[in-house]
Amino acid sequence: MAKKKRRHYIKLNNKIKELFGGLPFDEAAERLPDEELMELMLLLEQQPPTLEREEMIRTLRRLWSDGEFAVRKTIVDYLNARRKKHRPGKTDSSVKATDKVETILGLLEDVDLSPDEEQILLESFLDQRRAKITREKLLAKLEYLRRLKKIRELETRLEVNFNENNQMEFTAPFTLKLEHTDFSKHLLVRSRPIDLSLLESEEEASWTEELQRLKEEAIRAKEEEIDLFLSTLRNHRYLTEEEILRFLRRMPVDGELRHAPIDDSVLERILHETDPKLYLIDSGDHYLIEREKDHEIFGTLLRYRLSLSYEKNFLTAAVWESRDLPILDDLEALNTSTVEQFRAAVESLTERMAQHAQGLELEPGIIERFILQFLEPQIVASGRLKIKEKTKRRILYHFDEYLRPLREKRMREELLAKTIRDFKRLFPIARRLKRRIIFHAGPTNSGKTYAALEKLKKAESGYYLAPLRLLALEGYEKLKEAGIPCSLITGEEEIIDEESTHISSTIEMLNMEVEVERCVIDEIQMIDDRDRGWAWANALIGAPAKEVILTGSENAVTAVEEICAYLGEELEIVRFERKNPLEVMAHPVPARKIEPGTAIVAFSRKEVLTLKQQLSTRYRTSVVYGNLSPEVRREEARRFREGESEVLVATDAIAMGLNLPIRTILFARDNKFDGLRRRELTTAEILQIAGRAGRYGIHEHGHVGALDAATLLTIREKFHAPLPPIRPPFSVMASLEHVLLIGEILETDRLQEILEFFAENMEFEGPFQAANIESMMEIAAIVDEYELDLRSRYHLACAPVSIGSPYIDSVFHRYLAHLERGEAVPYIPPRDLPEHAYTNEELLNAEDRVKEVSLYLWLSFKFREQFPDTQRARDARERLNRFIEDSLKKGDFVKRCRRCGKELDFSYRFSICESCYLKGRRGGGKSWRRRRKDVQRERSAKA
Repeated sequence: MAKKKRRHYIKLNNKIKELFGGLPFDEAAERLPDEELMELMLLLEQQPPTLEREEMIRTLRRLWSDGEFAVRKTIVDYLNARRKKHRPGKTDSSVKATDKVETILGLLEDVDLSPDEEQILLESFLDQRRAKITREKLLAKLEYLRRLKKIRELETRLEVNFNENNQMEFTAPFTLKLEHTDFSKHLLVRSRPIDLSLLESEEEASWTEELQRLKEEAIRAKEEEIDLFLSTLRNHRYLTEEEILRFLRRMPVDGELRHAPIDDSVLERILHETDPKLYLIDSGDHYLIEREKDHEIFGTLLRYRLSLSYEKNFLTAAVWESRDLPILDDLEALNTSTVEQFRAAVESLTERMAQHAQGLELEPGIIERFILQFLEPQIVASGRLKIKEKTKRRILYHFDEYLRPLREKRMREELLAKTIRDFKRLFPIARRLKRRIIFHAGPTNSGKTYAALEKLKKAESGYYLAPLRLLALEGYEKLKEAGIPCSLITGEEEIIDEESTHISSTIEMLNMEVEVERCVIDEIQMIDDRDRGWAWANALIGAPAKEVILTGSENAVTAVEEICAYLGEELEIVRFERKNPLEVMAHPVPARKIEPGTAIVAFSRKEVLTLKQQLSTRYRTSVVYGNLSPEVRREEARRFREGESEVLVATDAIAMGLNLPIRTILFARDNKFDGLRRRELTTAEILQIAGRAGRYGIHEHGHVGALDAATLLTIREKFHAPLPPIRPPFSVMASLEHVLLIGEILETDRLQEILEFFAENMEFEGPFQAANIESMMEIAAIVDEYELDLRSRYHLACAPVSIGSPYIDSVFHRYLAHLERGEAVPYIPPRDLPEHAYTNEELLNAEDRVKEVSLYLWLSFKFREQFPDTQRARDARERLNRFIEDSLKKGDFVKRCRRCGKELDFSYRFSICESCYLKGRRGGGKSWRRRRKDVQRERSAKA
C-alpha cells in the first residue's frame, strides 16, 4: 500500500511539472494569477489571515507540503482544468458556458455588481463544475475584490503602500541636523499594523482621517528616532563629521540609520587603530577580519591566519553606536581554540601512529618528521592551522607504507615463535605458573561456592569470576564485608580500590596479564553454553593464578578432566552434597492455590508479564527476567526476600545469581525457545532451576512442581533422570591478539572477513573448536561500514548490542558515526518519565533505554575519551530503574493494538488486533481490486 501511495504522489508531482514547464509546486505557485489563488482558497475552504497574494501563496504551499493526497489531487485537477485547451469539435462547450453564466448571474441576482466585478466573477468561476459554484463562494470572491479595490484606492489617496504586515509604508522628507551642517533626506516610514477588516464596517471618510492620523504619527516617531540617533553622533569616537555627513547622505531610502554603510577604507582605518596587523575583506553581506599568527611544532615555526566573520550590519552598528569592538577578544578566543584543537589533533595523530608502530623498533623522531613533511606544506598553502582529513590519511598511508616491511619482519618472527593451533600457548603466564586446579562439584544449595569464597578470602591476592554482573557485585560485597581490599570490574562498571588485593569481575573481563595467588571460576558448567561457553574455556585455560578453584554441577567433571589432561595440570575434585532434600510434588498447583514463598518459572518476558497480570489480583508479585537490569532484578529479589511480595514470577534468570528464600519452584511450562528452536527443558536446566527451592537455613525441604499435569510429568521424569556429562569439543574465542594477527596474515582490516576465517578455518590441538560468533559477526558487518581501525572494530563487535531492538540498533549506528568522525559521543538521557508504565510498550521502551546505558558504559571503558558522559548515563539508569521498579510494583500493564488502540489480552501474540489485520489484508472481506472499484464508483456518483 505504501508503494502504491508513493506512485500516486509521484504522478501528481509530475503533472505539476508538466503544467508549469518543469517547475516544482513551490515555484509554480508564484506564477498563479490572483484569481486562481482566490479560487483555490475557496475550493479548499481556506481562510488565510489576509487575502494578500503572498499570504495565499504561503497557505497553498503549506497545504501541499502537509502531504494530504486528497488536497494535492484537488489542486492538480483544478490547475489541469484551467490550462486544458478546448479541442475542436466540442460544440456543446459554448452551451455549457452559457448555462454557467446564467447560474452565476442567477445566484447574484439581488447583488448590485459593477460591469468589472461581473466580468471578473464570470472569468473566475466559468471553469468550475456547476456543483462547485455556490452563492457563498461568489460573495466571498466579491468581498475580496471590493476590499482589494478599497485598499488600492486608499494607497493612491494617501500615497502609501500596505505591506504583508498591514503596515503603511511611504517615504517622507526629514531634516538631519548635525553639529555644523543640516541636510534633507527622504527616508522610508512604517506605521504600526492596521486591522484592514474594519474597512467594511467604518465610513470611508473616518477611515481616511484615521489613516492620515496614523501616517502623521509614524512620521513623528521617525523624527524622534532620527533626533535620538543624531544626538549620539556628537564627538563621535570613530567618525568625523564629514564622514558622518557623507555616509548618511548616500544611505538607502529604506535603510536603518545605525546600519548606514561605511566605506571599507574607513572601517580598515578603525581596525588598524585597534591592531595594525588586522585585515578587512568584503565578503558580500559579511566582513572577514584576518590576522597573521605563528605556532611552533616539533621545533618548526608555522605561520597561519585567523579569520573572523561579522555581519555588515553588526559591524556598522557597533561603529555608529561608538561601542567597543569585540575583535581582539574574539581573535584571542579563536586563537586559543584553534591552537588547542590543533595540538589535540597532532597528539591524536602522533598516538595513532605510535599505535600503528607498537612493538616495532623505529628511528628516534621518525613520527614527528612524517607529520611535518606533509603538514607544513598544507598549512603554508591554506594559511589555516588545521590538519585536514586528507592530510591525515596521506600521513597515515605513507607511514604505514614505511612500517609495512617492519611489520612483515615482526610477523614472521611471531609466527616462528608460536603456533596458534596450540591454544594454551597463547596464555604464557598461566603456563609458567604450573597451576593447581580444584573442582568443587555439586548441586545447588550444597555450599560449594561458599567454600570457594572462604578459600579466596584467605589468599594474598585473587580473582572471583562470575557469570553475571549481579553475582560479581555480590562477590565484591562479600569480600569487602570480610575486610579484604577489593575492586569490582564488569562490562559497564568499575569500582577501583588502588590498595586492592582481590578483584571480583564478570568472567569476560578477566585480565590474563596480572598474576594472583588464587582464582575462583563460578558455574563452570556454563562452558557448555552455545554463546558464552568460550569465556569459561578461556578462563580455565588462561587464568593467571597458582590455584584455580572451579564451582559447578557434577556433569562438568568430565569436561574439566579432559581440559586439565590437555593442559597437563593437576586436578583435585571435591564433591559436595545438597544440604537439605528437594522433593517433586505429587500434584500440579493451580494458580488460585499458590502459597507464599513460591517462585513460578516461565521462559520468556511475555509469559512472565502475562502470569504477573493474572496473579496480581490474588498475590503481591515480584518479577525477574533477563531484559531487566541487574539493579531492578536485585530490587525485585529484595522485595520477595523481605516479604513485600508473596510470589516471584521469573525466567530461568533465577537459575544462578539470586539467593532467595524460595520454598517452592513451579514450572509454568516444560519447554523453551533457545534462540534456534523450541525444545524440551534438559535435565541439567531443570536441576539448576529446581535447586533454588528450599534455601538451606530457611526451609527444611525444597519443593518442585508445575502449574499443570503435563508439565509436572516432564519435570518428574527429567528430575530423576541421570545428568548427562558435558562432552567436547569446547568453544574458544578469538582474542584481540588472534584477530590482529589473522588480519596481518590476510592483509585486511575487515573484521567480518577475519572472524569468518577464524570460524571456518581455525583448528586447534586438544578438545576445542572455534566459538559460535554469529552474533559477533552480525555486529562486525555493521562496524565494517565505518572507517575505524581494526582494534576499535573488535572492541565494538564485543559490545553488548541488542541489534534485535530497532532503538538500540539506531543508537549503535549513531555511536559509530561519532567515532568515525573522531567526536565525543554524548549520552542523551530520556525526557521526563511518568510515574510508571501504563502499557507493555512503555515498559519495553524503558528496558531498551537501560540497555542503551549498559552499552554506553561498556563502551566508555574501551573508548574513555569518546564516551565522557558516564555519570549522566548512570544517573539516567537510576531514574529508569526506579521507573521500571515502580511500574512492576503497579503491575497493571495494558497491551493495545498498534493501529486502532484497542485493548488486547496480554498473552495475545501480535501487535495489531484481528480486526485491523483483516482490514489490512482483505479490506473487510473484499479484494483490493473490488475495493478500488467501489471507491471509483462512489467518486463517480458524487461527481
